[in-house]
Amino acid sequence: MNALILSISTGQGHHATGVAVADAFENLGVQCVTIDAYEYIEPKLSSLVSKGYLLSTAHAPRLAAMVYNSLVKRNSPSRKFSVPKMTNTYLAWDLKKHIQQNTPDIIVCTHVLSSILASEMKYHAWTDAVTAGIVTDFTVHPLWEETGGIDYYVTPNELLEFQMMRKGLDVRKVLPFGIPIRPQFAVRTEKTEARRRLGLAPDKMTILVMSGSMGYGKIDVALSKIDTLPFDIQIITVCGNNADMYKRIKRMKFRKKMDVYRYVNNIDLMMDAADCIVTKPGGITSSEALAKGLPMIMLNPIPGHEMRNAEFMLNNGIALYVTKSFPLEEAVFSLLKHQGRLDDLRKTIEPYAKRTAAKDLCEFLIARVDEKQSRADSDAGER
Repeated sequence: MNALILSISTGQGHHATGVAVADAFENLGVQCVTIDAYEYIEPKLSSLVSKGYLLSTAHAPRLAAMVYNSLVKRNSPSRKFSVPKMTNTYLAWDLKKHIQQNTPDIIVCTHVLSSILASEMKYHAWTDAVTAGIVTDFTVHPLWEETGGIDYYVTPNELLEFQMMRKGLDVRKVLPFGIPIRPQFAVRTEKTEARRRLGLAPDKMTILVMSGSMGYGKIDVALSKIDTLPFDIQIITVCGNNADMYKRIKRMKFRKKMDVYRYVNNIDLMMDAADCIVTKPGGITSSEALAKGLPMIMLNPIPGHEMRNAEFMLNNGIALYVTKSFPLEEAVFSLLKHQGRLDDLRKTIEPYAKRTAAKDLCEFLIARVDEKQSRADSDAGER
């Protein structure tokens, strides 16, 4: 049995999801190959999509939000011959050769655009693989309505079922396993031990502040605000790939103990050491924090999907959300003032902590392939 992971390069989240799924497949004895679908079809297209996403979120967030919101307001699926569907039907032709040469038994898509490609290939009977698309946010992007041909939709939570119905998708295909996360986020290191490994004071309240892999957000401003609070706390700050922000924070003077990092590979340990996390509400980061049982304070969401992530978590009582009338320093104060508030939030988080999403998904898809093979063998025997 072999599996293909189809991704699209727009940030690190989709890549991390693909890695989690690929690792789970390989642990279950399934050979797995990962490709960037647009990179395979046309490298210039991949670069255009990736840069377009980064530019729109960093330099034209209001425009990006307007486009996203206009699509979200639609109450019915788009036309049969919509631009996204026609474009991806054309692109799927270039991917068809790879699929038919390698004949994967399973195709898992970690991005809505690669899911559209897989859907078109299923519609045209270019593959009979068991296909699944992963919704990597706590909302359903408008383009998911173009993916009706795939076999299954993996969602962060069963509460997204209503959105799926509104987009004309078959809710019987929905698998609310959660967003697949890497195995190190599925286990927890005892807090004192995690702090010891990081060189932190074992008994001091700890806050993790991070801006995501791309380093968006004014975390220098956020740190200045937290530093004014009347608590004896220590802070871990991760700047991601934002080298300028890292240098700026290193030059700043703080009253609190402040450990500043650029891009790191032990965020899981930092989450275990922390009492709460201040971060953008990206789908993957949020899923990792939920799996760790770590209370979140959300700020600086990217307009569109991250705003919807923030709304989902706020409305379900599993995180705090910073606004102009509820600033960061007040949010942190309200969370740290009483230990019971943190304990209550951890209990509320627990039902949303989908720690085994990757393993559950892979086992499910393997079982579907086995069932399909058994039916084929039975039909062959009857003939």
